[in-house]
Amino acid sequence: MVNDLMDNNLYKGMFYYQVIQLLGKPDIFGSAEKNEIGYCLLQDYSWDIDPIKTKDLIIELNKDSTIKSYKIVNWKK
Repeated sequence: MVNDLMDNNLYKGMFYYQVIQLLGKPDIFGSAEKNEIGYCLLQDYSWDIDPIKTKDLIIELNKDSTIKSYKIVNWKK
């Protein structure tokens, strides 16, 4: 489903407001220097309260609020 979204709906040059219309409010906001937003796709927990694995869609924006790039980022503890 995410691959389909990335292949058919997201594209470089797409405006930030179009991303919000398509995906809703981002879950992750990067620093001002990175100018990134993100959407949590998966959070896996063990018996602890901290996640042990996450998968996020990270979208990097240009200064004019258009998509520069996007990728899936996997993190594992």
